[in-house]
Amino acid sequence: MEQHFFPAAIYGIDLCDVHVAIAPRPLLSTIENYSPEFNETAWHIEERYRLLEAPDRFATAEATDPHAITVKLRLATTDWFCRWFYNRRGPEREPENAPESPENLYCTPDGSLRYSQVGETVFSLILKTQATLPPPRKLPSSHAEVESFRGALSAEIAEFLKVRRNSYPFGVRCIVTTPRKGYHIEKAEFISEPGIYIPTWIFVPDQQKRDFSAVVYVHEAGKQAEGMEFGVLEKLARNGLLVFAMDVRGIGETKPPHPDEEAPGAFRNLDDAETAMSYWAWEINESLFGMRVQDVIRSVDYVLSRTDVDRAGVRLIGKGMGALWSLYAAALDTRILSVVLDGGLLSYRCLTRADRYLHGANIVIPDVLKHFDLPHVAAAVANRSLALLSPVDEMKESVDLQVARQAFEWTRAAYAAAGAESEFVILRRNEEVDAASQYLSLLSRFSGAGVLKKDC
Repeated sequence: MEQHFFPAAIYGIDLCDVHVAIAPRPLLSTIENYSPEFNETAWHIEERYRLLEAPDRFATAEATDPHAITVKLRLATTDWFCRWFYNRRGPEREPENAPESPENLYCTPDGSLRYSQVGETVFSLILKTQATLPPPRKLPSSHAEVESFRGALSAEIAEFLKVRRNSYPFGVRCIVTTPRKGYHIEKAEFISEPGIYIPTWIFVPDQQKRDFSAVVYVHEAGKQAEGMEFGVLEKLARNGLLVFAMDVRGIGETKPPHPDEEAPGAFRNLDDAETAMSYWAWEINESLFGMRVQDVIRSVDYVLSRTDVDRAGVRLIGKGMGALWSLYAAALDTRILSVVLDGGLLSYRCLTRADRYLHGANIVIPDVLKHFDLPHVAAAVANRSLALLSPVDEMKESVDLQVARQAFEWTRAAYAAAGAESEFVILRRNEEVDAASQYLSLLSRFSGAGVLKKDC
């Protein structure tokens, strides 16, 4: 992120503009290997230096070596400094030397500010700051206050996520219908907003009905993750539910090409396609997370426009990142009658209490903890049904139930104030039954889900 200045793009500022701001002072730009993109940027910078009558004060150097300060770049840098500081050439070759061992260069007993507990680090400063965040909110004490809270927080959420509801025509494109045992899949696309088509698989039971109970299934890996035979979506459909599985933008079929496989190990989330798309959105003062929440809400629009669906509302099941998109969508849209959040992040605070985490920039909402956390968003769903199924921590490990219930005590109290405490549950995933069976059980236990029981 050190080379990104959010939201620079809306002001017409690109990376080469930052370099040009150094002109006419001397600037050497080094690169491991020249490329068309680098060469074009260098040309723009060179032209600006030429306009300032200082073309000799800008130069480039290529390492033809992997990304590091290698010999060619060390010599080029030394020569550049000698030229502009001492008006002479730098050395043509490096003298032989034996690098000092890391231990000899330690400024603390073990080379770490953190583990030596000396001074402040970025993480210690964040830890101190997060202790008072999010700021206290007045807990609703009645159903009316819960409704007032929901309205106020929904407005904040919509502003933070830059969610814009629209009524554009769906422009549905039917691709193909695939028959399977006991149901068929309508594979289609619809418009979320101009230029954005959302690929969908609609699992339609073979029963002749005009008022199916509809479930929108939002998986972080897209519609195919559980869409094959014998998967979760098949079992839901064969139990009488019309299931709508989707690829929010940038997921599944719409994922852009990106060398994800080159990222290092477990922490590939630091430089994958999701991170790149998040940065691009912030560059133009938008939110990738918000766009995806908007796609989920737009899918609700589409589902309820169908003639074979019960218009009373829809149920959401969100998995992984999909749990977060679904939670926010439910907070913004009361047509969502119940939500099951499977393996979603416990809270933003748990990210700030750790010095590393496996979640990507794609779930980050800048400044969110200065205003609210996920338990507040969950409280905005009261008094509709909400189930948290095995929420996870910063390292995507399931959180102990007692820890999760403590984190969501504010949510439980808000549900109690709304007279719907039984509609909010936090459960551990039952390893003895498949996910679809647990989803069906949760959908059926919620009040107002009698139609699901009838279908099942």
